[in-house]
Amino acid sequence: MADSLTRTFAKYVCPLTYADLPAAVVDKIKASLLHALIVSIVGADTSHGKAAIALTKEEESKADGATILVDGAKVTRAGAAFANSKLMHATNQTDSYRMLIHPGPCVIPAALASAELGRANGKQLITALAAAYEVEARIAGDFIPATQARGFRSSPIYGTLGATVATGLLTGLDEDQMVTALALACTFTGGTNEGPRGGGREMMYHEPVATRNGIMAALLAKENLRGSEMSLEGDAGFYNAFTGNNKGELTYSFGGPLQTSFENVVADLGDRWELMHVTPKIYPTAGYNCPVIELMTQLRASHAMPPTEIENITVNMNWLETLYPSPAFPNPQRGTPGVGSTHYFTAYTCVHGSYPPLRDRIDPGDPTSPNDQQVSDLMLRVKVVGEKDRGSFAPRITVVMRDGAQYQGEFGGDELKWDLATETKRIRELFSGLNWPIDRLESIVTEVACLGQQPNVNSLIQSCVGP
Repeated sequence: MADSLTRTFAKYVCPLTYADLPAAVVDKIKASLLHALIVSIVGADTSHGKAAIALTKEEESKADGATILVDGAKVTRAGAAFANSKLMHATNQTDSYRMLIHPGPCVIPAALASAELGRANGKQLITALAAAYEVEARIAGDFIPATQARGFRSSPIYGTLGATVATGLLTGLDEDQMVTALALACTFTGGTNEGPRGGGREMMYHEPVATRNGIMAALLAKENLRGSEMSLEGDAGFYNAFTGNNKGELTYSFGGPLQTSFENVVADLGDRWELMHVTPKIYPTAGYNCPVIELMTQLRASHAMPPTEIENITVNMNWLETLYPSPAFPNPQRGTPGVGSTHYFTAYTCVHGSYPPLRDRIDPGDPTSPNDQQVSDLMLRVKVVGEKDRGSFAPRITVVMRDGAQYQGEFGGDELKWDLATETKRIRELFSGLNWPIDRLESIVTEVACLGQQPNVNSLIQSCVGP
């Protein structure tokens, strides 16, 4: 009889070492870590970030605990992970896998807290991050649209499991305990799509709570208990609950057949790395808007396109990107011209030539914007078309001018899957807008780059504590 999914994952991740990781995987994990740490500085200056720090310090202070980034306070393991997750998630600039899960704000805070408390070295932290990212991405994979169609928000649902793996590895769980930890995580997870569908903001705390729950699942697994072996694929298990069945039948898919297999979830572990498809979000918006902004920025730089001379703009995207959070529960405001829509980001970038990564949302009526009325007018001439045979994060933009000229650009889907060098270049573009000394920000870049040589994570964490 073949091993269960959790048993297969446990057998793979528990003995995993830094030496087992390909150089590209190490580089990718460093890119995700650097992104999350810099974004946490941005998040700490928001009302949500400040509130999360204040609440955690009031409820969970612990003199010998883990560190809240930016603030520097010591709190419980779960408290630090909760606050740091909120900082990384506050401005909607986390990383993204297949559009709808965000491993960074669940996996990284959990790993940082346990690495700090357990005195792990840099190689151990990188290994735990790689394992957790990979397990979370594989469990989510083809199932994400079906989870969304059940009314659940995929990011916390799968993020709980990622946080569990990271914590479990850094606290020394053995194979049986890891199986139990994942079983507990399957029952501790949650988060609905009513907020994304109807405009509620409860999703702002989905990832922080998922991170806490994942940590608890790993810590509780050290007790003398046995989790269900088939917690993922069992008849009443995780997949049945969160995708509607345990047969691999899909309600929706990003493209291709409405059927997948559990064998593919664990196929080629160690050879095929799903985490390589993680995309950082440099702009404070839904992930699917980021490649639209990037592509329009390139088009605008290459062609003279006065907004008043534009007849119309067509944006072709993957169909699920146009029906967020799910075709079963679409948010009507996302599909029509308005602030926050793809129409808006297309128009704003076309008018201004770029979109500012450090501004959450810009009101088209903002008097500080010299071309605000042009943005408002132009987004009414933007048409967004969903296509089932188009890949995720692979938009095509066609600009038709009033004189008949046309300008077109297209992405293949991999353009924003940055390595560490590209991430470093792009994240440095934010430094001048942050209220931190440049040398302190550069020290974070250095700490991440050299993490594999560090005997512990103390200097990395201290580099992220405010000046």
